[in-house]
Amino acid sequence: MIGSLHLLRFLEGHSVLHRAGARSKVLALTMLVFGLSFDPSWSSVGIVWTTILLGFFVARLPRAVLPRPPRLLWWAMGLALGFGLLAGGEPSATLGQTSVAIGGLIFQIRFFGVTLGILGVALLLGWTTRLADLPPAASWLLAPLRLVRIPTDDVVAGLTLAVRSLPLMADELATTAALWSARPPTSDKRLVQAIDFAATATVAATRRATELGEAVANRGPLVINVRQQPWVLADGLVVAFGVAAVTAMTVL
Repeated sequence: MIGSLHLLRFLEGHSVLHRAGARSKVLALTMLVFGLSFDPSWSSVGIVWTTILLGFFVARLPRAVLPRPPRLLWWAMGLALGFGLLAGGEPSATLGQTSVAIGGLIFQIRFFGVTLGILGVALLLGWTTRLADLPPAASWLLAPLRLVRIPTDDVVAGLTLAVRSLPLMADELATTAALWSARPPTSDKRLVQAIDFAATATVAATRRATELGEAVANRGPLVINVRQQPWVLADGLVVAFGVAAVTAMTVL
């Protein structure tokens, strides 16, 4: 289940997105997220999803990398849509002689479009960018905050640890899930099994965090050497496309 999501999995390639640096892609992602947050209209959602599809084909990514969410997530989304339909609200749809208020359902669908759109752009960034390039890009993006005495170096150090820990946690959860599925069947209810699995995963995550904290404490202060790569033509194209997408959101 964990491996089927393909989170932050870099794929080798020679496309424009692969040649562009992390700074330009993080900047374009930030612009898209801010634009979608301030104007989550249907046109903005459509622009973001168009960006995802174009980026997917431009990067020439295989279809096998697409996430395969667990069935439980689909059930949860269906339940949320059901509650949205029960909430009612304008407008109304007429089915024969019955009028059904679908305002809540439309709002829930648009919420899923916004949420999954942001996730899709983030996945596109992870598929075309190495994890080691993200902290320098964040340092460059947060550089203006140093003027107001915000400790951006500490923020970048924390981001670096978080990014480095994600693959470790994914492997730990995958191992826990594999061991859990291989255990002998029990008569416990599904809710009890889910609680036991969550407790096991929490213990594993706490153990990993303790080991990482002890390693950092023994190593001393974490200093991140930021080396920015020169800008290339691909960076300009990515930033220009991000500006065009946000401009289209504003105009439409």
